[in-house]
Amino acid sequence: MKRRMRIGLYSLSSCEGCIVEILNMEDKLLEILKHVEIVDCRLLGITGEGNIDIAFVEGFISSNDEEEKIREIRKKARVLVAMGDCACSGGRFLIKDFGEASGIRADPIDKIIKVDYYLWGCPVNSEEFLILLRDIIQDKKPREISKTVCSECIFFEKECLLDKGILCLGPITRGGCNALCLVNNRACFGCRGLSEDANIGGFIKILKEKGIEVPDYLKKLSKVMKLGEKTH
Repeated sequence: MKRRMRIGLYSLSSCEGCIVEILNMEDKLLEILKHVEIVDCRLLGITGEGNIDIAFVEGFISSNDEEEKIREIRKKARVLVAMGDCACSGGRFLIKDFGEASGIRADPIDKIIKVDYYLWGCPVNSEEFLILLRDIIQDKKPREISKTVCSECIFFEKECLLDKGILCLGPITRGGCNALCLVNNRACFGCRGLSEDANIGGFIKILKEKGIEVPDYLKKLSKVMKLGEKTH
């Protein structure tokens, strides 16, 4: 009989909403446990030792202790997945400080260690979690999402919030959520991170043309990205 894969669910600085989303899958989780064994998870009161096959890590790095913790997780994990906006981008759109002197350290985990795969969202989508886990178990390369939330919103024929003068980050945000917020009449706030072809400068120009106030965090993000382009 093929052994079950050993997985760990880990938290850094976060609300632990992503892990709760996974644990709330109920019947689907019982099916998952036929193929994997959760050997480390604080919320379940499980503390395991030894190497693991897959580590799912939620939260951003806010201290030297957490930096050391993520290094230790990386050492023992064959595959490491950044899970949720905090782990994937340091809560780029949720915290919106981008390293300014705010007194908050919020580093994405790939600033410290190598990440194999990313699960975006706040919280993550449980269906995407299942698809990624299945692909890893079957040794298949997970499918990358290239479309934006804006393109998904168009599919649902929703009226554009930008045309109404409402700030919405859909045009620059990675898709894959089926425009969940927009379908429920809420603006996209970017929890899935920037799309591959995100043009912050162009987006800011559109906001100005539509008379929408440009938030400070977008101005800061534009400067950060321009600085990154100059150093690469």
